[in-house]
Amino acid sequence: MPKVSVIIPFYNQKTEVLQRALDSVLNQSLQDIEIVFVDDGSVDNTCFEYLLEQQRIYECIKAYKNEHKGAGFARNFGIIKSCGDNIMFLDSDDFYPDNNVLKKLYDLKKRHRVLVAGGKHLILNNGKYEEPYFNYGDINVFFCNKKIKYTDYQFPWWYWCFMFDASLIKKNIILFPQYIRYQDPPFFVRIMVQAKYFYAADFVSYIHTDSNKLFNMTKEMALAHVNGICDVLKYAKDNNLNKLYSLLKDLFFSFDVVNILEKTLTADEIKKAKELVNNI
Repeated sequence: MPKVSVIIPFYNQKTEVLQRALDSVLNQSLQDIEIVFVDDGSVDNTCFEYLLEQQRIYECIKAYKNEHKGAGFARNFGIIKSCGDNIMFLDSDDFYPDNNVLKKLYDLKKRHRVLVAGGKHLILNNGKYEEPYFNYGDINVFFCNKKIKYTDYQFPWWYWCFMFDASLIKKNIILFPQYIRYQDPPFFVRIMVQAKYFYAADFVSYIHTDSNKLFNMTKEMALAHVNGICDVLKYAKDNNLNKLYSLLKDLFFSFDVVNILEKTLTADEIKKAKELVNNI
């Protein structure tokens, strides 16, 4: 059984971009791993055919192709097909910053006996690395090599920076909701509540490429965004995560409505979305 399964969904990706993600995993010093690629029904088969070639070279690669059902379904399929003791998620246009990320996170999980361990990330924007915006102030207050309670953290994003115990996901049947976007915060929060604790390392464990997809959404994506926020709000309310609840509620009305909904939905649809959030 592999020590870690890295799940990489993709849709209509460029081969050279996918290869960068693959190389960042293949070059990891932790060799006992598997890489699970899930093609979410790409129109062009170039990437999938490339992966089939790589699969013949590297036994650790598994490549699957499904109908186009969205990234959430693809990640869930990857979870089901994975065999590793631990699971990590890598977006196809992102990559790991160095060759020791998986080994460091794996060792930290074992040493500190936690179900989740993660680090920080950087954003690659126009060839430059940038620090992410962190709503809670100084990110280094949390990620300073210590075991912390999720109830002290209560942050719903950046799930790809973490290594999760596979049994935590599979035994609790924690899957991504079938939304076209904003599937990851509901998934991440559920995992972290179940885990209770996680180890927060002070090193960068992930490089996220800035795609600006947030400002180019369809009506379906905007409505999925609202549904995802509502899921997190409900879960936060049911589990007394007051800081998380306040963060999502304030962000929705101060940022999401103005920068997402007003650019995509009609006035009546925005009104209904606000009522939905207000009811929660």
